[in-house]
Amino acid sequence: MIPVRIKNKFSAHPQKVMRPISIRLSEEMIELLGATSAELGFKRIQGLIRLYIRQGLDRDHQDYTLAHDEIFIETLRKNGVSQHIIDEAIVETHNNNMTHPLSGLQDK
Repeated sequence: MIPVRIKNKFSAHPQKVMRPISIRLSEEMIELLGATSAELGFKRIQGLIRLYIRQGLDRDHQDYTLAHDEIFIETLRKNGVSQHIIDEAIVETHNNNMTHPLSGLQDK
């Protein structure tokens, strides 16, 4: 198999290189992430964790927007997250006045 980094040199549509990381979370956090991910339509907590990280980075780096992360959005779609939830998350990440960007999505 050809590594993604080499494929990208010759591709008109390069892929983002994804690397696994390891973090330690309390059981309480994992349970809360599981419940929240189910409420928001995620199949697993990994997608929700990525979304939270992306939103935090968006807040800290105003020049980047989640809407430009096409690979991330496509991954959400492939994992069963509805387009409605994705669209609302994108809109809410642009609203800097909110303290909890996904709070409005829990009713959906």
